[in-house]
Amino acid sequence: MASDHTVRILALNSLTLALFTMSGAVYAEDYFNLDVLETGTPLENTGALESYLQHNGLSPGRYLTSIVWDQDRIDKRNINYLLSKDNKKLIPQLTKAEWRELGVKVDAIPTLKNIDDNTLLGDIGEYSADARYDFNPETQVLQLRIPQIYRDRQMSGESNPASWDDGIPALWTSYYVSGTHQQLNGDSNVSNWASFNSGMNIGPWRLRNASNWGNDDGWQSISTTLSRDIKRLRSQLQFGQTATNGELFDSVQMTGMKLETDTSMLPSGLQGFAPVVRGIANSDAKVTVKQNGYTVYQTNVSPGPFEIRDLAQVTAGADLEVTVTEADGTERSFIQASSSVPIMQRDGALKYSLAMGKYRDTDSHEKPEFGQATLIYGLPYGITAYGGVQGASMYDAGLVGIGADLHHLGSLSMDLTMAKTAFDDSRSDTSGQSWRVQYAKDFPLTDTTVTLASYRYSTSGFYTFQEALDQRNSRYDDDSIYSYRDSYNRRSRLQLNVSQSLQSWGSVYANAYQQDYWGMQGHERSVSMGYSSSWQGVNWSLNYSLTKTPSTDNDQQFSVSINVPLSRWLPNAWATYNLTSSKTGNTSHQVGVNGTLLEDNNLNYNLQQTYTDNNVGYGAYLSSRYRASAGEFSANYSYQKNSKQWGYSAQGSVVAHSQGITLGQSIQDAFALVHIADGDHVKIQNAQGIYTDRWGNAIVPNLTNYRRNTVTVNTVGRDDLDIQDASVDVVPTKGAVVAAHFSARSGKRALLTLRHGQGVVPFGAVVSMDGTTSIVGDDGEAYVTGLKGTQRFEAQWGNTAQTKCSGRVSVPENVGAGILTATVNCQ
Repeated sequence: MASDHTVRILALNSLTLALFTMSGAVYAEDYFNLDVLETGTPLENTGALESYLQHNGLSPGRYLTSIVWDQDRIDKRNINYLLSKDNKKLIPQLTKAEWRELGVKVDAIPTLKNIDDNTLLGDIGEYSADARYDFNPETQVLQLRIPQIYRDRQMSGESNPASWDDGIPALWTSYYVSGTHQQLNGDSNVSNWASFNSGMNIGPWRLRNASNWGNDDGWQSISTTLSRDIKRLRSQLQFGQTATNGELFDSVQMTGMKLETDTSMLPSGLQGFAPVVRGIANSDAKVTVKQNGYTVYQTNVSPGPFEIRDLAQVTAGADLEVTVTEADGTERSFIQASSSVPIMQRDGALKYSLAMGKYRDTDSHEKPEFGQATLIYGLPYGITAYGGVQGASMYDAGLVGIGADLHHLGSLSMDLTMAKTAFDDSRSDTSGQSWRVQYAKDFPLTDTTVTLASYRYSTSGFYTFQEALDQRNSRYDDDSIYSYRDSYNRRSRLQLNVSQSLQSWGSVYANAYQQDYWGMQGHERSVSMGYSSSWQGVNWSLNYSLTKTPSTDNDQQFSVSINVPLSRWLPNAWATYNLTSSKTGNTSHQVGVNGTLLEDNNLNYNLQQTYTDNNVGYGAYLSSRYRASAGEFSANYSYQKNSKQWGYSAQGSVVAHSQGITLGQSIQDAFALVHIADGDHVKIQNAQGIYTDRWGNAIVPNLTNYRRNTVTVNTVGRDDLDIQDASVDVVPTKGAVVAAHFSARSGKRALLTLRHGQGVVPFGAVVSMDGTTSIVGDDGEAYVTGLKGTQRFEAQWGNTAQTKCSGRVSVPENVGAGILTATVNCQ
């Protein structure tokens, strides 16, 4: 049988837990029987404790509350609560307007129609017999139990503009710098490239600039825009150097104004478009990605298959031109198709785009003014109707189309575009048509995903706006691999993206793209496919690619990759083997070891030994990458028979704000600025390698626009810092810099023995110091936090002057780590 002392300790622990959670606005639901604390040693006075435990453990006040409706977490806010008349529950104090913000159709409830928006409603069950709520003080969750007929999904949760945060004023730039120094057959070649995505935020306005610099092209300003969201229209308004929407017509670069629907604002809206670029490198290669004539990405890759998933400047609807420059200087280029999925909208949903401005191109002599308008509307029975117009002084086009939800058969859209082009030379005006069909489907039974299957056919007289301008400018370079794209108009285009899961046998994918042109022999063709699987931690993959243009022969590549875990001997490490072979090049074998080191696994390393046929011989590759709070940095070195190469890259961000200047990892859109007063070197949870700097600031990159993002900090390793609420929820608007400020108590943690008179402060007394409370134990002990220098405290165990005392506690100058123990007087 447990001793009286054990019972008292257990009861005290329960009471202490209740009191500490109460200080964070969480309360026990059941009444705590103070008699259990009097086992063996009666309490001198329970008045102070009873003040915490009255009303069945419920206490009115302000609670940080998560609001849930039908399993959807729709908001998190501070709410004032009052005790109900029967002392059995806490009633949230929300106005009629606030209930409307939460998505309740208050005007559809008869008893609420004539009530002013600023009126506090209290218990909503008094206005509708079918409506109620369940508030759990322990979890601080308010569960709405309101009939679905009274729910307005367009106004509830994250789709409610009232919950969106435009953020704080800030000035920032996100950079990526890379370079190589190559020695080939005694000749040296140095290549450096840098890109900068910069911005300034003031309220809802976003000023953005994207610029590049390279040895070959020098400085290029790709675009400068000023934009903001129009919340009421669920749209984005943008001025400057931008591009037209590429969903119906091909995307066109322009300088002007654009207003279009932003689907990320909608409850079930699609997120941003970002194609994945796949390829195979035969050596330590440089990969360059261009779109609309601008270099939008450049990086170095190691031998074998590669994937690029972090393209930040691309525009949907405009193809990507990818060039792989091998270590020996040879180049291979291919087209990465960029297209939309079938055009579909839900019943009643409207999506539009309006643009007007002047055509923008670095090589174009003719830069006409033009306009474009598109409209997509969801009809009943899974039907979507859409159309658009595009016009300039020398070009007119109109498009009509229809999409259909085929349910278990997928989704399909079909459209027809008619265009008329006026030429400025001896050729007469021409007109033509273009038909397009797009299809997408997931097949759950076979676990097959058809991301996009599309086909387009155009008559000989049909020109897109871009093709018409290219013809009128008559500007093309015969030495360019892409000159035919500027000289001829497209005839047909076919695209297919399929992935298939084979369950325990792995998965396969296939991407195919083909395009041909009127008046030109041959095809522009790109095919890639692969198979990957694993067994007991061993991963392997097979990849194949084929590239063909009208001006080049077939270029075929094949690769094999095997990764074997070495965790038994070396933590977080893998042995690797890669084979790459090219029809027009060499066959190369690589064996090596790669893995991660350090506590956050933020240091990556890769060692490779290579052998290449055709008298190239042996070589080696060494690289490392370190991810820190201030950015990501990497270096590499490789050699082969006739070449040596050194490379580096660095990427990160610099943010100027009201708290100072903070270095961070790369940012692309919305991000959070964490600030903790006196909170240096605090880890950001679920973020690799990110800690607050010496001023308590840190950058949390890449938040999701118009969605709830939780930022959490972890004080492990900081025994002198206590944070009451270690998580903050933020819902940023597009491109916002949101503040995630944490309230922290900086100071020493201590276990104090409180002396009073000839003994100690009684068991069960409440100690108050600097806004915090704790409970005194059997022998006068009290655990306190946040001690700095000398601080005053008070202890109370009754309601009279004789049942309270006060004192001071000081932290020694050279105190060591861990919890401080001290005996102090309370008088």
